[in-house]
Amino acid sequence: GLGALLNLTAITLNLHGCKIGNAGLASLAQGLGALRSLTAVNLHLSKCDKIGNIGLISLVQGLGALPNLTGISLEFKNCGEIGDGGVTSLGEGLGAWLNLTTIDLNFWDCDLIGDRGVTSFSNGLGALLNLT
Repeated sequence: GLGALLNLTAITLNLHGCKIGNAGLASLAQGLGALRSLTAVNLHLSKCDKIGNIGLISLVQGLGALPNLTGISLEFKNCGEIGDGGVTSLGEGLGAWLNLTTIDLNFWDCDLIGDRGVTSFSNGLGALLNLT
C-alpha cells in the first residue's frame, strides 16, 4: 500500500473518469493521511460521478492528518454528487493546514454546490494565513 512510501513529499494521482466512489476515496484518503511527510497533494478526480459529499468529507479528514502540507490541488470537474455539504467540510478542514501556501480547487459543473457551500468554504479561508 501507500504506507511503503513514508518519505514521499509530493503525490499526483489522475483518476479522471474512473469508477471510484465514496468508499474508494475514503480508502485513498486514509492511505494519504499515513504519509506524514507529504507537502503537496494533487488529485484529479474529474468525471468520477460516484464521488459525493461523503467522499469529499473523508478526503478532508484524511488529508487533515498531514501537518506539513503546503500545497493542495483538487479537481472534481463533473462530479455531480458533490454539493454544499462536501464543500462546507472542505472549508472547515482548512484550519488543519496551517502551512498551506497554495490551493487550487476545481468544481466545474458540480451543480449541487450553491451559495451555502461557497460561503462556508470562504469562511474557512480566513484560517490560511500563509497563502501566497
